[in-house]
Amino acid sequence: MLEPYASRGVLHSHLLPQFVRRTPDAPLETRVRWFWAASWNLPDGVTSEQALLPFAAANLAVEPTGVTLTGPNTGAVAHTLKSHGWVVAANLQPAASAALLGCPTRMRDLTQAIIADDLVAAVTQAFHRIEAFDDAADAAVAALSAWIVQRVPPPSELAVRANRLLALVEHDQTITTLRDAADALNVSQRTVQRVAHDYIGMSVGEIVRRSRLQRTLEHVRESPTESLAGIAAANGYSDHAHMAAELRTITRQTATQYRTAARDPIH
Repeated sequence: MLEPYASRGVLHSHLLPQFVRRTPDAPLETRVRWFWAASWNLPDGVTSEQALLPFAAANLAVEPTGVTLTGPNTGAVAHTLKSHGWVVAANLQPAASAALLGCPTRMRDLTQAIIADDLVAAVTQAFHRIEAFDDAADAAVAALSAWIVQRVPPPSELAVRANRLLALVEHDQTITTLRDAADALNVSQRTVQRVAHDYIGMSVGEIVRRSRLQRTLEHVRESPTESLAGIAAANGYSDHAHMAAELRTITRQTATQYRTAARDPIH
């Protein structure tokens, strides 16, 4: 299976524990964008800070302590890892977000617990029974896939339109406004606003800015010799200063400091 967006959204990919992303099988493509899994085993007293700029979508996560459903995040988030553990999660399509959350807009920056002891047991068994991380992750993803199939119904026509809206805005860099999105879907601007509110939980403008910032951070990390002014222009910023201000808001570093830290294996 392929690994979509292998590092996008992760601010310091060199600090990641064992980590994979997996594409869903065809029956789940309208309900799950991708799955991801992580596992870590740190020495006593050692912690690892994981800084993320999440995608404009909800996440369903399974950990040893239970199952949680997190709505769309409006900014960067951080998780501190310690001792040992694992997590497997689904980055949900808007269709599944609405089915599980009701209205994702009401769950922005919030997390709720899901009672699913059978799912926790199945995923725990996968990580305990299989030694190789990649194989354990695949088994855990299979268990989570089966749970979603049973609990999230196939999407309606409007829900599929919401899936398409998010994909278009994230992937097509020519879509920068509400009107652009409406024209691309051949619907009214009001329809786009309603779909974004009811199924995604973020406006078109918020999705555009989030996607651009994720691409820019990845570009800065992966192109160490390219000028920052050139990166700003390539990602649609009016100038270097505008890009630098957005990056500093998220990373709390200048663009140059972030680039250096992203290349430092002992940072």
